[in-house]
Amino acid sequence: MATITQMTSAASSIYRSLYAGNSRTDATRAIFGGPMQRQGNSSLYAAQYRGQDSSAEELSSILAIANQAAKLRKTYAETSSKFYAEYDGNMKDLRKAARAVENTDFKFSRSDITTNADGSRSYSDRLKSAISDVKDLVSKYNETSDFLRENKELGKGVQALSSEFSDTTYMAGSYAKMGISVDGATGKLRVNENLLADALIDSPARSEAILGRGGLAGRADHHAEAAQFSRRSVIPTMEQAIGGQLSYASNILNGRSLPTMSRYSNMLNLFSIYV
Repeated sequence: MATITQMTSAASSIYRSLYAGNSRTDATRAIFGGPMQRQGNSSLYAAQYRGQDSSAEELSSILAIANQAAKLRKTYAETSSKFYAEYDGNMKDLRKAARAVENTDFKFSRSDITTNADGSRSYSDRLKSAISDVKDLVSKYNETSDFLRENKELGKGVQALSSEFSDTTYMAGSYAKMGISVDGATGKLRVNENLLADALIDSPARSEAILGRGGLAGRADHHAEAAQFSRRSVIPTMEQAIGGQLSYASNILNGRSLPTMSRYSNMLNLFSIYV
């Protein structure tokens, strides 16, 4: 590699050659003019032109890297924005549904169910509200669990949360007593409304223990709260996912540095011809 002294000496020789027998305007045109203006008998002009062509190719490669980095960041921003919008919405809705069940007064009795003449059943407003809240909690829990399972490829953070939300299987026996079945493969919950209504009026204490603050609702609220707390580390950053090269592309290949790099590239290519 040429030293600073060598490059300075080479630059001096270049300018002496350009100015020899030429005006300052001619010399300037030789360096900065277009291809047609640089054509001539001097091999110096041809060599310098080839140097600029090489610099243009190098700059084109640099710009391509910068553009790819920018596109990658844009794609990541769009993906993460979409993910977190649904992530935040799911956790917020789940916690709201869980709190509704946690605040339920489970003191129901057989008077809350009326059997009609046609064999159908009617529920009291309180019981209908409780059943609706439990069904809403189950629905929100399933939606959140499905969302996490569908996005497991985004990283270990999502995978860990997905595993936590599928922990309903070990409580399958208890939930069955409340008319709630559990899919052994996915952990998804399903409510049988008639069985749930019967369970609620049969044993208020058991209903609260299985569904309330110490049961399904409490666990759902805890999972969602933990997910909100660990939000920033759920999916990896671009740098974590790709490595330091992206930081290099972002910090070095920016709008201010590219023109400078272009000038240096042009100068060094020109110097290298004569060193």
